Amino acid sequence: MISAAKSRVIQPGSLFLIALSLSIGWGIRGNFGHESGAMIAGVLASLAVCLLSGREDWHRRAAFFAFFGGIGWGFGGSISYMYPISFLGCEEWSTALYGFYATFLVGFLWAGLGGMGTALPAVMSRDRINAFMAPAAFVLLVMTASHLWIHPWLADHLVIPGADLSDGTWGRHHNPLYWYDADWFPAVAALVAVCLYDLINRRFRDGYWLLLLMILGGLGGWLVYSFLSDQGLLSTLGEWLVVPLGDADAINPATGLPFGDDAFLSNWPNFVHYYPHYMGPLVGVCLGAVLYFFKWGKWRNDSAFILYLAGGWLLCFILLPVLGTIPLQSVGGLRLTPPRSDDWAGIVGVFLGGCIYCYRRGLRAAVHTATLTGMLGGFGFAFVPWLRAFFRLPGHPLLNEGGTPAFWAHYQSANWHSVMEQSHGFCHGIALGIAMLLLARHSSPLQESYPRKRLPEGFAVAFVLLFMTLMNVYKNVEQWTRTGIDAVPTMMKAPFFASLNASADFWFLLIWAIFSLIFIRLMVQHSRQPLSIIPSSWLGRGQLLYLAFLWIMVIANFERALVAFTENRLVTEGIILVNAGLATLLDLTWPKVKQPTQAAAGSPFPLLTRRLWIRLLPVLLCLLLLMAVSVRLVYKDQPLENPATNHKRWGEDAQWRIRPILKGGRHL
Repeated sequence: MISAAKSRVIQPGSLFLIALSLSIGWGIRGNFGHESGAMIAGVLASLAVCLLSGREDWHRRAAFFAFFGGIGWGFGGSISYMYPISFLGCEEWSTALYGFYATFLVGFLWAGLGGMGTALPAVMSRDRINAFMAPAAFVLLVMTASHLWIHPWLADHLVIPGADLSDGTWGRHHNPLYWYDADWFPAVAALVAVCLYDLINRRFRDGYWLLLLMILGGLGGWLVYSFLSDQGLLSTLGEWLVVPLGDADAINPATGLPFGDDAFLSNWPNFVHYYPHYMGPLVGVCLGAVLYFFKWGKWRNDSAFILYLAGGWLLCFILLPVLGTIPLQSVGGLRLTPPRSDDWAGIVGVFLGGCIYCYRRGLRAAVHTATLTGMLGGFGFAFVPWLRAFFRLPGHPLLNEGGTPAFWAHYQSANWHSVMEQSHGFCHGIALGIAMLLLARHSSPLQESYPRKRLPEGFAVAFVLLFMTLMNVYKNVEQWTRTGIDAVPTMMKAPFFASLNASADFWFLLIWAIFSLIFIRLMVQHSRQPLSIIPSSWLGRGQLLYLAFLWIMVIANFERALVAFTENRLVTEGIILVNAGLATLLDLTWPKVKQPTQAAAGSPFPLLTRRLWIRLLPVLLCLLLLMAVSVRLVYKDQPLENPATNHKRWGEDAQWRIRPILKGGRHL
């Protein structure tokens, strides 16, 4: 393997480009949001790691680094992360300390799964990657269909009396599938998809047992439900398993009266309370399917990896905020950021499931990379708001009698949130660069003994450049047509044909589809006869992929902001544009190809991983304690931000207690 002295990835310039790439992506992610936005940072940073490794065996897999890195970093985008940051700025010591550790946990999960995704193409053999792309593509296809058609259909047909589904943002808790504001349905879709893939892969062998066991399970579930109902035990079971997500004795500021239990949502999905008679058969059918796949499932082509991820999500989600809230209801439940989303619990399951699978299936290096990236990234995630607290000291409005002095007014009015976002990305990039360096130093050259298959690689490139970008850029249409901005008409007629009048969304998707077809046609042509514009070297191809994705997203991000641009956007779009130019320069000049040498015999990763948990983690936890104490000593009894936006986790003024999500209220 490459020696430490010669590897480009350990040099400060290389670490800087990796961190800069993730910072650019993270800044753009803040504008697009959620999992799709987080994928932007993952693609850029993973490609930067690949290109700067100096290893041609990694350069050959640039498309897979982008694909798996983007998905890995995308998982964390579902976690509600601003509440923990708000907690750490609270004036109450208990909430502030909790906030630092909660922020560390969020950062750990986000960076940990990002590191795992980035490491997969560096540790899996070519034949395993080629084979795994089949179940991965199939599951992504089913999840897309679920998001576009199945979930909306169920939401429309599961009727909840009085529910208003017209507002999918502030009224999303009226949806019958709402459950802790979490992404449980995509996890179920992934689980069903991977089971369906296994069934198809086995050519439906023994498939009649699946039908039989599901029928018997449904019948058994119906009999159990009927027995409990006849014996009057359902109410008792409900008292054991169902708790309200709020404090019934707390005073509702709108009425001056206690909220009462009936005002709250519960720890189970909405539809359970309106269709309880279906729960017995539904649980029975699921248990029948579980028994079938436990007995007959083969899980070829590493499809079990997806099984572990989806199953881990659902298992930890049910164990932690759902069942764990029952004994802890009086303190807000076993919830990280009540009353906001509890996707964190599912992501804990994804991380654990991924680590267990990789550890058992010869991918232990990915476990170490995920752990180290998670720990360093988690610490950086808490370190950035701590550092921001001290940069905010000059002229802080809560620390100066009469508010911010005039001299510091412009300084204090800066877009500090964007500064924090981009700094978060930079710290995550450093964490990823360090972890991948250790992987590069301690892993042998990848053997390409199996023939290169163009379809898996082509799918990865198309997914990154066409689909990951679409999931984000499409959101610009809503921004352009928003009332008060009106940069683009909501409805437009086709040229020459007045009768064809369609929405801006339609025209955007139509043009994108045409462009995608042209791009795919060029890819097919290149597979038959290389196009001159595509570099012949693997390094050059990786650089081209990096620059294409970078500038698609940078330009799209600028287009999104341009229609409502203010001076505060300079610290976001202005810096992102400058950083993108710098990243372009470094991407074209820094990466080199070096000759690798064989790594030492034996894998050091199990030992290194144990040392991280035993030695590094306690040090980081102690540092977090010191950081929390230092902020409280400096700010004394004042919060870091406006008291109205600095939430409390504990006590009578806890956010979940005084501002719960009510059945007929507005979502937070």
